[in-house]
Amino acid sequence: MRRSATTLTLTMLLAFSPLATAMAQTTPSDVRDLVGARAAGGEAQLQARGYVNAGGQTGDDRKWTYWWNERRGVCLSVATVNGRYDSIVATPAPDCRRPAPGRPTTLPGPVGGPVANGRTEDIRFDRGASSATRRGLVRGYETMTYTIDVRAGQSINVSLQSSNRSGYFNVTAPRSDQAVFNGSTSGNRWRGRAATSGRYKIEIYLMRNAARRGEQLRYTLDVGVGR
Repeated sequence: MRRSATTLTLTMLLAFSPLATAMAQTTPSDVRDLVGARAAGGEAQLQARGYVNAGGQTGDDRKWTYWWNERRGVCLSVATVNGRYDSIVATPAPDCRRPAPGRPTTLPGPVGGPVANGRTEDIRFDRGASSATRRGLVRGYETMTYTIDVRAGQSINVSLQSSNRSGYFNVTAPRSDQAVFNGSTSGNRWRGRAATSGRYKIEIYLMRNAARRGEQLRYTLDVGVGR
């Protein structure tokens, strides 16, 4: 009886240990050869194998990026340390901004959580103006999306002043579900040129690490459209 109890205790300790958690994560067979590869070459290889970048976040000693394969329905979490892929593991679909089974609605931004409130507002310039400023607050898994009508060939300038280091914005083109600009990997300032005419979306959000803690983001958003 004592031996059985001891065995049971050891089994339970192992089941809840960090080692067991790590073992539960697996590296898909189609990307195992990329572990240890240089990040620059690894990105090209992931794209060639059907994966698209779905955002990321930066830690103290490493950077995580998330990659989605639509055909296989697989989301990867790639950890980069000193310019090389330190690990590549399968991770839940919401980390790649895709719905998990039984959870059809997820946050449009790359935080992988349920939407608490997804507000939307159209930006219309005052007569004679070509820029506008908006201020607001998002908290936790909330998002704020601004839409603006732009003609093909026009330049778009967007900048965000954020009270939270985990606050970013994405820009999405009309009739597209892929961001043309991802703030979590490129910063909080973007200048681009519209490839197509239509309504562009500017989405403000908190990264997953801050959203799950219920942190808040006060922001000032400047948007301009030129020739």
